[in-house]
Amino acid sequence: MSGHFYYLPMDSVHYGRGSLNELLGELDRLGGQRALIVTSPTVRRRPELGERVESMLGSRCVGVFDGVRPHVPYACLQPGLDLLNETKPDILVTLGAGSVVDAGRALALAAGEGLRDVMELQRWRAVFHPPSGTELPPTSGRALPIIAIPTTLSAAEFANCGAVTSIERGTKDLLIADELTPRSVLLDPELGVTTPAELWVSTGMRALDHAIETVYSPRSGPVTDALALDAIRRLSRALPATIGDPQDLDARSEAQLGAWASYFGEMNLTLGLSHAIGHQIGARHGVQHGWTSCVVLPSVMRWLGPATSSKQARIADALGVDTTRLTDAAAAAAAADAVEALVVGLGLPARLEDLGVTPQHYSGLADAVMQDLVVAGSPRPVTHADVVHLLEQCA
Repeated sequence: MSGHFYYLPMDSVHYGRGSLNELLGELDRLGGQRALIVTSPTVRRRPELGERVESMLGSRCVGVFDGVRPHVPYACLQPGLDLLNETKPDILVTLGAGSVVDAGRALALAAGEGLRDVMELQRWRAVFHPPSGTELPPTSGRALPIIAIPTTLSAAEFANCGAVTSIERGTKDLLIADELTPRSVLLDPELGVTTPAELWVSTGMRALDHAIETVYSPRSGPVTDALALDAIRRLSRALPATIGDPQDLDARSEAQLGAWASYFGEMNLTLGLSHAIGHQIGARHGVQHGWTSCVVLPSVMRWLGPATSSKQARIADALGVDTTRLTDAAAAAAAADAVEALVVGLGLPARLEDLGVTPQHYSGLADAVMQDLVVAGSPRPVTHADVVHLLEQCA
């Protein structure tokens, strides 16, 4: 057996209570003297978040861009790029959910390429050319470094890929380059207490989606398998615990560790069909990705069952299903049922109609899904008709 494992250029991850206090030390280590905070309006309005980080940075904070919108439409980034060009920071600090770190990556790339118009970023979007592969336009390598402070469980901070939405094309674009990987991540469970419960657990379901699609990816390996299965164990137990006791910092830290493990080494493989569908539902209907995972993932697991039963049996075991007397096929079915039960138990949306997606949207969504680069990571070949069928199963 031979293989290869590729690491992203992330230097450090601080986790556990009080990790936010490592911020200034990380700035020193990275040589950051002029920090621009990238965040959302809702996060900045919470004094225990926005004001706290601004106060910690003190004179090193040259500005705050708080205009990030869900799914990061290109246009929402223009004021941030204007501020960046005016203040000339040497480092970005992202504070918030997955859209915030995606926005930080886009701005870091725009700064590195010397852009003035944010729409020029479209020149660096990844383009999927089935069946030949994906085109990744080269960058200059001068993107600004990022310190990421997440407040949800999306795990976006552990990627080298930022997602930005084209309203005109109705698609989600991916900006992919190793230099867009945050150099440092601070996982402080105390910050999670301020996050609305529904957002916390739904982004946790997104992390669970990462882990499950990692396990049955055709390109999975021993390291990603071990960490993804650990993520499934941690998340499936910690998410209900944080609903039961929102002040349980140990459970929140477990969930953060699960989110980290769910995306560790993801660049060594390709996530699959649940993510492809979720990307496009999010871009076209303004639905946050955690909800799309809740609705789509169980049906995708069932559809993939015949091609991935032995791997899904391992997923079932990690979810706490007693698989000792089950065939692989039965265990795979039980895994999908367990995910569906977790969604219902957390009080999250379970059907497409809950997201405002109706049958008239299915064909257009399927068109967009087939152009999403991660659809190539499906362990079973996918057609337009298959996507429509899956959407019908999620109705």
